[in-house]
Amino acid sequence: MIERLKQTTLIIAGHGSSKSPNQARPARKHAAHIAKKGLFADVKTAFWKEDTRLKDVLEGVLTPEVVIVPNLACSGHINKVVIPREMGLKGELTQTNTQRIHLCKPVGEHEGLPALIAKRLKEVMQERDLAPKDTTVFLVAHGNPNPDRPASHDTTVMMATRIYQHYPLHAILPAFLEEKPFLKGWSKRTTTKNIIVLPFMIAAGTHGARDVPRFIGVEPTEKQSMEMRENAIPAGPFEVEGHHLWIMRAMGSHPTIADFIVDIAEERLSEVPY
Repeated sequence: MIERLKQTTLIIAGHGSSKSPNQARPARKHAAHIAKKGLFADVKTAFWKEDTRLKDVLEGVLTPEVVIVPNLACSGHINKVVIPREMGLKGELTQTNTQRIHLCKPVGEHEGLPALIAKRLKEVMQERDLAPKDTTVFLVAHGNPNPDRPASHDTTVMMATRIYQHYPLHAILPAFLEEKPFLKGWSKRTTTKNIIVLPFMIAAGTHGARDVPRFIGVEPTEKQSMEMRENAIPAGPFEVEGHHLWIMRAMGSHPTIADFIVDIAEERLSEVPY
């Protein structure tokens, strides 16, 4: 496998945003971390709505194999439609005269993610002396009002259940920005004293930094936002309708995500004979 990786280019693919450069930062940081290890011939990032573009990233890539790992929470429209369309792929395996291009499952489907989230939740709660029985966690995803695109909803509901299996507390409830159950209605769904809001967004961007606080009725200071983004220090506590509320950084920025990306790439290559 080591020799095969040395002949493989890893591409970390994502959505990106022309309005929110922070959305691409986690992918770029993970790429830089992986590149330093020297596992692959090259490590690149590519985005739908930000440079380097998905449609351009394969130009000049000459390695015999290319592995694309979507830096996404679930296998939805972007993973199944946008990335193949923009990159000219034919599915999970695209064979050209000189290359084999592999499209992998997204980072959000790595089997280690529920345990990683549970571990971070436990750390945050212990640091703040929050009792599990008195704490509700809202796992927040974008969601999609289109019933034909249920991936975000279904993945988030499943993830909430799996996190709870690793770290049972009062409740871990899914909530969404654009479909029911809406994050805006959070206060009607729990009576616990402590509330933790955790964006289930691999690249938080505008949604994690601006929309999530707005939807729950709080406004972190500039310092709180910076410390949450750069140092993973939860913003809070905010006093809202009798609750003590904290907002955590999206888990997509956690350093272990880089290891998950490598795992997914290696798993894909091991499934397809050289």
